[in-house]
Amino acid sequence: MATVRFSQQLKDNIRSNARRLYKQAIDNAKKDVPAHWADKIYECLFPADVIAKFNALPDYALRTNDSINFNGFENAPSDVYQTAEHKTDTWTCSEVSLNFSSPRRFPHNQPKEVMGFEMGYRGKADFNDTRWDWLKPEFKEYTRKIFEAEAKEAKFLDGVDKLTQTYTTLAPALKAWPALWDLLDDDVKERHKKVVERGTKDVGELDVDLNDMTAAVTFSKLTR
Repeated sequence: MATVRFSQQLKDNIRSNARRLYKQAIDNAKKDVPAHWADKIYECLFPADVIAKFNALPDYALRTNDSINFNGFENAPSDVYQTAEHKTDTWTCSEVSLNFSSPRRFPHNQPKEVMGFEMGYRGKADFNDTRWDWLKPEFKEYTRKIFEAEAKEAKFLDGVDKLTQTYTTLAPALKAWPALWDLLDDDVKERHKKVVERGTKDVGELDVDLNDMTAAVTFSKLTR
């Protein structure tokens, strides 16, 4: 009877299912934006007397926004926004829509040289502008949480990759790490149930913490 071999497609599917275990945690970290950012950024963009003049003008004179997009900093050192998935000095952050506590008035012309902030769907603050000194440490803490979530995912995926590279077929891999079962698609599970396979590799050859990986799978099942 044919065995279930680790084809590249099977490896890719297992890896994709493994990533789903961490998707919610990473998404939550990216969404965990301090509520005060939007209003405080607006107050740094325009002096209080200018904001008062904006508010005194009729509606047709200015546009009104409920939110502002933010993608981190321009001209920032890499350690400010480095994450496990994006390790280049050109990465800012995933686009975040910051909601104002109430609608805010904006002029139609918004030169970034004056505002220290590039407006638009990829809004970025100038790291060299002192108006954003308060935001720099808060942003670094924000990205640190994303980094930690992504680092846990990367460690888990590395263990999964080593497992599927060590064994050529599914049965011995499952014997070494039974929790792999939860990363298989239903059709693969059905194929495996029809297979009888002899011989395995020594689990000691795997340089991964299988107990830690099992805990990650178990935790994911409990929090679904």
